[in-house]
Amino acid sequence: MLDQILNYSIPVNHPIVVHFPIALAFVALAFALGWLIRNRVYWLYVTFWLTAVAWIGTLVALRTGELMEEQGEGIAIVDEFVHLHEDLGEWASWALGACLVWLLFAVWHSRNDVEQSGTRLWIRIVALVLVVVAAALVGLTGHIGGIMVWGVPA
Repeated sequence: MLDQILNYSIPVNHPIVVHFPIALAFVALAFALGWLIRNRVYWLYVTFWLTAVAWIGTLVALRTGELMEEQGEGIAIVDEFVHLHEDLGEWASWALGACLVWLLFAVWHSRNDVEQSGTRLWIRIVALVLVVVAAALVGLTGHIGGIMVWGVPA
């Protein structure tokens, strides 16, 4: 049985890589919500690091997606959705990058704001909105990718 498994390989890494930014973006969303409610620096740091790794994952997914796009040429459903999928992936990457910039600001502000412990509510609300937008874009990108792989005409 092991011999049979070792005789096969996956020619592209995109289908493996894409699951990481999807999962991490939604876990970051959960922690951002926890940060909004609990206002503890721990929640901010975890949100930041999950978002950072999700953003790195989108960059890897974009790169591996370019390689996979070449192999999917000529397949009708791929040809129909590949550019939308690619555009959404780029938007998701930019949205996660914007989240990172805002979360860096939040870290800086929480360290320098001596008037209160934690982070101000407006900063947490903006962060949550940005993470929601990024997670939605990541999820929509994944959905379009799923249609390209598993979709059938209705």
